[in-house]
Amino acid sequence: MNTLHFVYALEVEKTGSITQAAESLFMSQPTLSKAIKDLETALGFAIFRRTSKGVVPTQKGTEFLAHAKKIVSQIEKMELALHAQDTSNQLFSLAIPRVSYIAKATSEYVCSFDNARDMEIDILETSSMRIIDAVADGHFVLGIIRCHVEDEDYFLKCLAEKGLQFETIWESEYVALMRRDHPLAERERLCTADFLSYIEIVFGDDEVPYIRVSGSEAALGQQGVTKRILVYDRAMQFDLLQANRLAYMWVSPLPREILQRNGFVQRKCSQSCQFKDILISRAGYRFSALDRDFINRLYYQRNEVAYGD
Repeated sequence: MNTLHFVYALEVEKTGSITQAAESLFMSQPTLSKAIKDLETALGFAIFRRTSKGVVPTQKGTEFLAHAKKIVSQIEKMELALHAQDTSNQLFSLAIPRVSYIAKATSEYVCSFDNARDMEIDILETSSMRIIDAVADGHFVLGIIRCHVEDEDYFLKCLAEKGLQFETIWESEYVALMRRDHPLAERERLCTADFLSYIEIVFGDDEVPYIRVSGSEAALGQQGVTKRILVYDRAMQFDLLQANRLAYMWVSPLPREILQRNGFVQRKCSQSCQFKDILISRAGYRFSALDRDFINRLYYQRNEVAYGD
């Protein structure tokens, strides 16, 4: 049972609203609703019931929330005790996929550190499978992985086998990223067949074992992709897109300032598939204050991208 869900339930009790609690926790309402439902399933009873005035605890829910409050309080005291021994050193480690909104949240967060104090910051940007191994082996404390929705069961099995806990950050659809003067840039809605004559840029090491290389073929079901450039670096991806008017790449929605700075546009596709970004850490790990600050900033950046328009 994920005790982070206890915090979610307590926030719902405090606000009396799933929507308001989600805003306070920097989460989407569907994500919070699913977390509460998962917790209720694990407990075997309903924690809340809906009324005309919002959500209120059930009788068993009230008893559970009283225990949850004590547990969360003890966890917070334990975290304070663990971190009280050395408050001068800012320790933070994170492994992330090559995703722009996550990279932006990470860089802005790191820049918020107190420069007058010691710091040890370790950031790795790589493929999802390597991130899972890096966190499971203890080389990094936090990780974020990206998977296509159709591959979710495979990844969740990997996380379980590696002894990792997880939380979904975002689920959305891919968009096509290209230069403003790309031949398809003026079209607001596209289908995968429209891209057959253009050059796809794809991360060569970001496939699920035995499944995918091409975002168009594997993720979107498009067949016959014959023009492809494999890259292994997010900066190289942008360099190639800027240099080649006929190139494109399937990505999650980008922050507006990155689009403007690089001269890119993003276009929806009628056949686009969905991705999931998932926060992972070792089972039983309790987020430090620095971890929680980063997660809040991550959700804020996600919301800016998802709802900014």
